[in-house]
Amino acid sequence: MTATRRLRVSTAACWLSLVVAAVGAAACYHPRNPRLPSYPRDAGYTFKNLGSPEEQRAQNETFVILTFSGGGTRAAAFAYGALQGLRDTDIGHGRTLLDEVDVVSSVSGGSFAAAYLGLFGQEAFFKDFPDVVLHRRLESGIIWSLVNPLHWPELLSPSIGRSDLADRYYDTHVFQRRRFSDLPRHRPFIILNATDIDRGAQFSFTQDSFDRLCSDLDPVPVSGGVTASSAFPVAFTPLTLKNYGPSTCQYEPPPWVANALKGDFNANPQRYDLAQTWKSYEDVQRRPFIHLSDGGLADNIGLRAIETGIMSTGSLGVLNKVDLGEIKRLIVIVVDAKPRDDSGIDRSPRPPSIYTVLNAAATNPMENYSSDTVERIRLLFQGWDRDACDFQDARASCDAFAAKRCPGASRACRATQRTRCYALAHAGDDDRPPHPALYLMHVRFDAIPDRAVKERLQKVDTRLQLPADQVDVLVKWGNRLVTKSCTYEQLVRDIRGDVPPRDPCQQSVPETTCYDF
Repeated sequence: MTATRRLRVSTAACWLSLVVAAVGAAACYHPRNPRLPSYPRDAGYTFKNLGSPEEQRAQNETFVILTFSGGGTRAAAFAYGALQGLRDTDIGHGRTLLDEVDVVSSVSGGSFAAAYLGLFGQEAFFKDFPDVVLHRRLESGIIWSLVNPLHWPELLSPSIGRSDLADRYYDTHVFQRRRFSDLPRHRPFIILNATDIDRGAQFSFTQDSFDRLCSDLDPVPVSGGVTASSAFPVAFTPLTLKNYGPSTCQYEPPPWVANALKGDFNANPQRYDLAQTWKSYEDVQRRPFIHLSDGGLADNIGLRAIETGIMSTGSLGVLNKVDLGEIKRLIVIVVDAKPRDDSGIDRSPRPPSIYTVLNAAATNPMENYSSDTVERIRLLFQGWDRDACDFQDARASCDAFAAKRCPGASRACRATQRTRCYALAHAGDDDRPPHPALYLMHVRFDAIPDRAVKERLQKVDTRLQLPADQVDVLVKWGNRLVTKSCTYEQLVRDIRGDVPPRDPCQQSVPETTCYDF
């Protein structure tokens, strides 16, 4: 046999082995998420399992929620800087504001920072994260995995995609093969958010979400949650989960789902749609697999998981904690690395390229939606403020009425009149609306006073590796925009006891874009 013929035979055998391997891989699908044996159970990564009820109540007084946006390494570096600022803020008694953080909700690039902090803790995060993620050539590592011939048989399989190789790379080189069972059962609670692309709905890597699939989150690699959260369309394929169906673990949806489907079609369309999505997972015949893509497609700042978590439908139970008076201060800090770069397409009559159109379709809606989500939280807080002010006004009116009805009369007369008025005006002590001190901050590039720096950061690409100088500037301004905010400074003075909490009935709500330099 000639050398040329041997080469041809060898090449044909190689391709045959690739095809056989691909067919074998397609025929033997192995779900990344195992089945949940039974439901309910007092285990798994849920907020209620982070300590005893007594420990939880003790931690609720100052309730701090952080959300990290998408944006590749740009978002991860910006989040890192914001966390630096919280770590460096002394609130007394040997604690920093970062020690008070209860929940971190993230999407896409922000999920690298959230997952690393949750897994390894503050010391390792600030020591190792810059080298492991921010200055690492993540794109090059993933590309090498794709062009490595050893991985070609897997990529020929219809059930293996580019995200699977990215997941493997993150698992080995970033998250040290840790599983969700390795996440510490203490705060902060980490919520990594992806998008269920069939429903266009948010899907969080928490046991509460996995319960709907009758699946156990604990053995799932943390890298899988980060990969799904950051699987930007086209560049990365969706990550697939197996839906086992409610009968396999006897799962029962929470009561609010049935109530919303019955009565919220017109009264509360948002909750009705959420309930529809929740119920869709029960149809295992139609949805045996759930495909997850970039979390930013449903919410690019990680705030929707918090919005539902604040309300009664969410597993965080914040509304209940407020009603019980456990939360004295509620702080929401949105760290948003949204760019604002001019694409230049409007300077030419030529139709934009397919890539430009696809990128705009994937990014513009989710970026525009972010402000709407922040505004809904702001309106919720303003509603609580308004209820508290109305209550104060009602009591003040009753006090004035009692004084007028009993001029110069005994204290008993005024007390009687006041009590009657309180009852009619619903202004008694039992009617007092719960009202924690509320702080909302939207940390974004738009607030940078230096125009040149602002324009520079708004043009940073959404990539998984950036030049070191860009990373350094992003970290610097993530720190500065948090700590120099007027709202932040008021919060710190409140926690330290230097000044009384903000009284919404005496002054306007501070602007979240107000900064002192």
